[in-house]
Amino acid sequence: MGILLALFLSCFNTQEFSLLKVANIDPVQTYTPGVPVQKATWKDEPRIRICESTEVKMYRAQKAIKFWEMLGYEFDGVRMDGTLNCADPRHGEIIVTLPEGNIDENHMAATRIFTEKVTGHIAKAKIFIYPKYAPRDRVLEHELGHALGWSHYNQKFHLMHPNWHQGGYDRSGLRK
Repeated sequence: MGILLALFLSCFNTQEFSLLKVANIDPVQTYTPGVPVQKATWKDEPRIRICESTEVKMYRAQKAIKFWEMLGYEFDGVRMDGTLNCADPRHGEIIVTLPEGNIDENHMAATRIFTEKVTGHIAKAKIFIYPKYAPRDRVLEHELGHALGWSHYNQKFHLMHPNWHQGGYDRSGLRK
């Protein structure tokens, strides 16, 4: 009964930002017609700042960045930030920080993008990640995808699949 209730409730995720689920309970979807959707784009290459409190290591960040660079995306550098107030992204920046109170531990990570009202371009992005999930493959790549404007895509084995257990490194439709 508990599994059925969890399955039923997993169909009603109403968070306003993208969440990568930990649970291996999801409605069965083996194919979604169409292509991944990019909601917004950056006008210029974003800088990336990683708060040391997330425990995301530089080599792990560089691996995720390299994944997106191979798809034609460019970034204006990456740096670690050990300051206590490392939490808010500046204009033109993607920040990787600890989750705020509204993200529970049933999610590995989440991303919020902020767009400019006039142009619709992404102005800044905020990736929230729990330290225990920072080293996992695909988590940072997936969240960088959201920071680049990509929505979830329910194709099994796709990088942008909302469920980590059903995702993979399929990057079809994500090339710049």
